[in-house]
Amino acid sequence: MGIDTVRAVDQLHVISWNTAGFSRTHELIKSHYGDLHTFLRRHRADVFCVQETRMKASMFSSLAECKQLGAITEGYESFWAFNEQKGVAGGTCGVAVWVRKDLAKGIRATQKVFKVDDFDQEGRCLLVDWGSLALFNVYVPVLKGPEDQPRKLKFLELLRHKVEEMQSAGKMVIVCGDFNLTWRPKDFHGLYVKVVEDCVCGKTEWRLNGGPNRSALLTRGQDSWIRLGEAQKALQSELLVSAASAELRAARPPDGAELLRVVDAASGATLWMKGGGASTPLEIVQGLDGAQQIRLQFGVPASDLAAHGQTYHSVMEPECVEFFSKWLETLTDTFAACHGTAERRFTCWMQRANMRYSNKGSRLDYILCDQRLLKLLVSTKTSQLAGATADEEAQTPQAAWNAATHFGRWHGAHQVQKGDDGGGLSLQQDDMRLNDSQFRAPHTGILYTPPKYSDHVPVSAVFEGLDLAPQASVSVPVLIGSEDTRGTQPWTSQATLGSFFVPSKRPKRS
Repeated sequence: MGIDTVRAVDQLHVISWNTAGFSRTHELIKSHYGDLHTFLRRHRADVFCVQETRMKASMFSSLAECKQLGAITEGYESFWAFNEQKGVAGGTCGVAVWVRKDLAKGIRATQKVFKVDDFDQEGRCLLVDWGSLALFNVYVPVLKGPEDQPRKLKFLELLRHKVEEMQSAGKMVIVCGDFNLTWRPKDFHGLYVKVVEDCVCGKTEWRLNGGPNRSALLTRGQDSWIRLGEAQKALQSELLVSAASAELRAARPPDGAELLRVVDAASGATLWMKGGGASTPLEIVQGLDGAQQIRLQFGVPASDLAAHGQTYHSVMEPECVEFFSKWLETLTDTFAACHGTAERRFTCWMQRANMRYSNKGSRLDYILCDQRLLKLLVSTKTSQLAGATADEEAQTPQAAWNAATHFGRWHGAHQVQKGDDGGGLSLQQDDMRLNDSQFRAPHTGILYTPPKYSDHVPVSAVFEGLDLAPQASVSVPVLIGSEDTRGTQPWTSQATLGSFFVPSKRPKRS
């Protein structure tokens, strides 16, 4: 028997967001827009998925609490997966999904997805089933050390198995959430290059001057890596000459290096830089006073090092990255599919160090879809991403910085914050024009919410012409029981919602 559900929808706008504590984010949303319904309506969200709610089922024991926390809000039905562990751990993880009420008819949901107690009890995955469409909202474990990789890999393997189970049952599949890994070098700021016997990438011509700075190394087992920028600095050398000296004309870069920059020794001003124009270094210095001192700076171009660069996740959890990359041969990363040329489009920054302000982050958040849904995905043009201008195309790093900071209007704190106030970028809550910049027409891409809402921003995907009802000729089984669904809505354990409004009867006095 199939599920009695809604029929075709012209457009399905899915938003996925790690709020790093939904209660606090929700309070900020209410302070700006009055209630969650208004916020979701302005985003024109049909399905709103949240990770790291950090909320317990016990917090939803009354109608007032449900409304206060956003679980019950006008126009939407919500479903939750809670961390059921005892003690402090119970206040971590958790995911939730809001579905527009007219699309929620007949929905089933469960957090008992894997039938593996530790993962199911942690509230890391919520499965929402329309009958023809299954949506997985996930918060994948963070790797705290190499020893945690087997557990994270097990989670990904279980998730893939469950996705394949839904596909075998004839369902289309969306997987969204925070995967806590990057699979492309362009999705991570600050790549790493391997160091072998004090040589970058094992190349003897790229020997680190004085050996590597051990404090700058990232180690995994017997292997070591260094940030690309640190490696480039360590591979630099200089030669001080006069502008008219024969030494200038005879100067040759060290093996494996190139002349990268010519600098005025007195002022430090750059006179010539590789890739900075058509002129040659000799042409630049011809007009200088022959006695003027200049510095020739040699080194390895960043582009040469980047060809060997790996992300932090590729270094520390290569098996997980390899598994995820392989999985993407059957599922599609919707953002990468639409915006393959876009650079530095991150979804998470270290907020307390103001990293969003300089756009030094990573893309950890994804909306994945299967091949059937890929045909219905709205392939938003990259030129429509936030941050583009008449002079700056949307795929450039500058446009990505424009989007992350709203053209510099979101400003950084004066110093790194160490308190418990969220740190980093200020709320600037009185400037509602700035807060309102987050709202854009539904598209497949990234939504740039105010910085203090979370250290992540939402990702979005739009599908058109989707039929949520099973085809009449196909029998789609019901795989989730009604009891499981009630478990994702703890307020329904009351006799009826109306019981919230009925005052308890007082005993008669004798």
